[in-house]
Amino acid sequence: ESADALMVTSPFDYEENCRVYIASDAPQPEPGKGRLDLDYLANMISWCARDEPGGSLVLFTSHFDLRKVAERCEGFFKKIKRPLFTQGAGQARTELTRRFAEAGNGVLFGTDSFWTGVDVPGPALSQVIIARLPFENPGHPVSEARSEYIRERGGNPFAEMTVPEALVKFRQGMGRLIRRHEDCGRIVILDSRILIKSYGARFLEALPVKDFQRFNRENRGEILAVR
Repeated sequence: ESADALMVTSPFDYEENCRVYIASDAPQPEPGKGRLDLDYLANMISWCARDEPGGSLVLFTSHFDLRKVAERCEGFFKKIKRPLFTQGAGQARTELTRRFAEAGNGVLFGTDSFWTGVDVPGPALSQVIIARLPFENPGHPVSEARSEYIRERGGNPFAEMTVPEALVKFRQGMGRLIRRHEDCGRIVILDSRILIKSYGARFLEALPVKDFQRFNRENRGEILAVR
């Protein structure tokens, strides 16, 4: 409590080099709508990756979602000759990242550790697609224990623990895009909760730029065409 604090602005020109797009028509992840969610994600991810000449890093919060979306997208990416790299296919993160960087126009599906520590400068990573806001699984034993502790002292686990931790990971995920001063690209968020839920304002405040564009499946060709 007695420590001095200082917030230093980023050395990167995000306003000039980064564009942010948020899907307004994404189905909210609710029980019973799993297939609808996955079909939507596969469609949007395929379209956005094809639309971006460079490489795309797609960040998931669920290994299940990653696998199911990869199954839906695999044929499409083969057809357009875009190499697809997926976490959990038997290769280490460093090897997947190296192959993705060498490809130049690849698509990398990752979760967990891929939100942090991935450093691919240049056009080989010119788009970050966030499939879901990165909330931790509330059923994890450690999360359950921490939530119980907060509730016992009269607090709100979601507001005090879940949202702040998700915000940190959210910032880290977006930080994969601009790694050097000359880097540029776009961030695409496929989770409409950021626009609808009360906590969404905190995620919007965490965006690297003040202005963002809303888009949907109807107008994506027009909105995302702006370079």
